[in-house]
Amino acid sequence: MTAAFDLNAFLQGLPTQPGVYRMYDRADQLIYVGKAKNLRNRVRSYFHKNPSQLSPKVQVTVQQVARMDVILTDSEVEALILESNLVKQHKPKYNILLRDDKKFPWIGISNEPFPRLFITRTPSKQGKTKFFGPYTNSADLYATLQQVRKNFPLRQRRKPLFQNRPCMNYAIGTCLGPCQNLVTPEAYANIVRQVELFLSGKADELLKLIEREMTEAAEALNFEWAAKLRDRYKAVESVVAKQKMVSDDVTLNQDIIALAEDGLRCMITVLTVRHGKLIGSRSQEIALLHGATPQEAYLSYLYQVYQDRPTEDLPDEILLQYPLEDEGILAAWLQQKRKKKVRFTVPQLGTKRDLLHLGIKNAREALEQSKRYDATRLQRDPARALIELQEALDLPDFPARMECYDISHVQGSHTVASMVVFVDGKPDKQSYRRFKIKTAEGKPDDFKSMEEVIRRRFAHSSDEAGWDEPDLVIIDGGKGQLYSAIKALQAHGIAEQPIISLAKKFEEVYIPGRERPILLPRDSQALFLLQQIRDEAHRFAITFHRSLRQKAATASALDEIPGIGSKRKQKLYDHYGTVEKIREASPEELGRVLGIRGNTLETIYQALHAPASHDTP
Repeated sequence: MTAAFDLNAFLQGLPTQPGVYRMYDRADQLIYVGKAKNLRNRVRSYFHKNPSQLSPKVQVTVQQVARMDVILTDSEVEALILESNLVKQHKPKYNILLRDDKKFPWIGISNEPFPRLFITRTPSKQGKTKFFGPYTNSADLYATLQQVRKNFPLRQRRKPLFQNRPCMNYAIGTCLGPCQNLVTPEAYANIVRQVELFLSGKADELLKLIEREMTEAAEALNFEWAAKLRDRYKAVESVVAKQKMVSDDVTLNQDIIALAEDGLRCMITVLTVRHGKLIGSRSQEIALLHGATPQEAYLSYLYQVYQDRPTEDLPDEILLQYPLEDEGILAAWLQQKRKKKVRFTVPQLGTKRDLLHLGIKNAREALEQSKRYDATRLQRDPARALIELQEALDLPDFPARMECYDISHVQGSHTVASMVVFVDGKPDKQSYRRFKIKTAEGKPDDFKSMEEVIRRRFAHSSDEAGWDEPDLVIIDGGKGQLYSAIKALQAHGIAEQPIISLAKKFEEVYIPGRERPILLPRDSQALFLLQQIRDEAHRFAITFHRSLRQKAATASALDEIPGIGSKRKQKLYDHYGTVEKIREASPEELGRVLGIRGNTLETIYQALHAPASHDTP
């Protein structure tokens, strides 16, 4: 803390009113903005609790605080709005932000005598311009624009291309030529109204409007225009056919907010139901930075996604995957914005529950696609990840060769360890090794197991085999596993070996001699590389452990009988299936199956029926 700021005095003087609190670091940079119903209770909770009781994110944030201030508001809703605006404006380091804080595009209809469509990332809240979106997938955006421009002839140019005649758009039927007064304002306004209905998902209302206009054109013998309206009707109808009917209630307007996460990031998918039909979905990735939880990201997303949403695009009901602690504040804020109540539901049964499951399914798929993209990007440029890793961990050498170790067992039985090797950021499977643990067999002791495997591995550094020295050793686990590995290195007199551990829950990187862990940015290639090598070590250890268990499970009384090797044992199992049925067979039957007779057959038969026989089914 700086001398100019007295934390204790600040905490004692905090008011009990609602408001917003701001945290600044030693460089006087705003690092966190929060809201509170009671500022005194909320802010004091950061500093008066045992640090171990705080979440990793709060622990990291509090360590950076050099000063704080508060802004009082008249209500919790005002605090929520102010917090959202401050986060959007300043982008504090420890607040949860949408991926890359990227603004997604919207489709706008300009406020002009003859409006046109345009794309923007900054929808204005002023004026009468209408916006539709946001579109998180650019393919969806341009597919929508293509549909509109093909079937609804709005003008496309800002200024006329020619003074005395229309441009090619008029000739091909994608513009009505308002620049040359070839369409009346009333007729053009009718087209604009149809586009608004199309972009709002009000397809049924739009179809009725087109059908009525088509009938009027036919009755007026304007068959050419009626044919164009027919084509427009079919185009809208084809879009409607792709939309899933979820309810016969045409007044049903819902958003379904679903989440999938992998501990590093979460993917939130919004399914949009309008007029009883599922008309679309969009997904947004949020990095779980600094120990943030998926639930925190979920709530932050709700605040951010509805902040810029036009009033007319707000739903009557929001289906949630989790109950929200601040649901009342969010509901009051949306009601104030919409001038109408918005319901929140965590569905348990029926159609609503099915919709939530569909949202979760889509979120999981979007998350897997994102992970596949990251894996592809890492394969294309592993050097970048290695450079990031060297800088983040302050390694003395470029980590060209990395070794990662993992322990696998079930209640201490068949304890094994794996060693996987990455060279230049890619798996070197010829260098993989696996170990049967001896010192900790029969009881679960990951610390002793890790000490043993590191001791055995580095014994090969000085023997004739001469295994290559790693530039970085990675231990799967926390502080305990790390210091067990260091103890083994010290036993070999190795003091300069770079070594870290990676704890899975919050992906904390522990370094010898450092009290607190390092939290790498969740979207960094360095962290993704560490995860990749850790997961590969886990896979390799699990594979070895399963093979040992399977061998143990297939062991039987036949293994102890002289004269029965692996081939004869396989013949018996193939023919009889179980030890019990083998015992029921007569000596003659056994002889025919095994192709033997005489003393060997008699020895096998007697051993099968010995009283001391003990079997594993």
